[in-house]
Amino acid sequence: MLTSEEKWFFDHHGFIILRNVVPPEDIELMIELGNRWHDMTLEELPPPLTSTSRTSDYNSTIAHWINNVQYGDAVFQRLVLNLEIMRVVIALTRAAPCLVDCALTKNYTTSDDISFHASGQNYGVENGEPHAGFVNAGTSLVDVPEGTGFVCLPGSHKRNFDPPENLSIYDGPPTVINVPVNAGDCVIFTEALYHGARRWTEDYPRFTVFNRYIDNGSHGALPKEEHKHLISDEVYELEQPAIRGQQKQVVKHILKGLSVDG
Repeated sequence: MLTSEEKWFFDHHGFIILRNVVPPEDIELMIELGNRWHDMTLEELPPPLTSTSRTSDYNSTIAHWINNVQYGDAVFQRLVLNLEIMRVVIALTRAAPCLVDCALTKNYTTSDDISFHASGQNYGVENGEPHAGFVNAGTSLVDVPEGTGFVCLPGSHKRNFDPPENLSIYDGPPTVINVPVNAGDCVIFTEALYHGARRWTEDYPRFTVFNRYIDNGSHGALPKEEHKHLISDEVYELEQPAIRGQQKQVVKHILKGLSVDG
């Protein structure tokens, strides 16, 4: 599933970059839908699409996101089932992924940057294979040049000590690294990695789709049963709780597709 180099890179850095994994026509459609939905009020969004970032708990200058976009159009379901992305996700979740979130974010130059944060320390190596209990696959729909966008503390997913309080997302290497990507690239990282995002600097909005997976349970977030007719059976199954040691039929189908492609 993962090459020797990919295993080393992920274990060392806490993330991996997949280049050019989304076709241009899908990128164009996702941006079109993103612009449409982000211009809607919370009440205008077609159910079950919502935006937890538009509640009173958040300020108006954060980078806003639309949740449950896989229910809004099949293009986001194709991204969920993308073979190259799922190859890595399945490997990292011990072949038991549960899709718990599918969100489309939009950043402007006026949007806040995002300070370092991480979730748990559920990362390890088992039988020579890296695994992560909480995986985030961030697919960029636009070019993200150096100096803006995703930053992280490489190796912090294996931390034994918390980082110093004065550490900034604007610090430089080797402690903090910035990861430029192009439209169609996907950065897959463990949420145990300390990561953040520098303020957006370009004259076009930054669009990113974040598909998040866990390897045990479901967090109770998905699926949206009353709207299951809007998604494929495969995506619906991916949203079912993950049980370690039990492969879903959709996982078996993806692995078979990868074997045929290989």
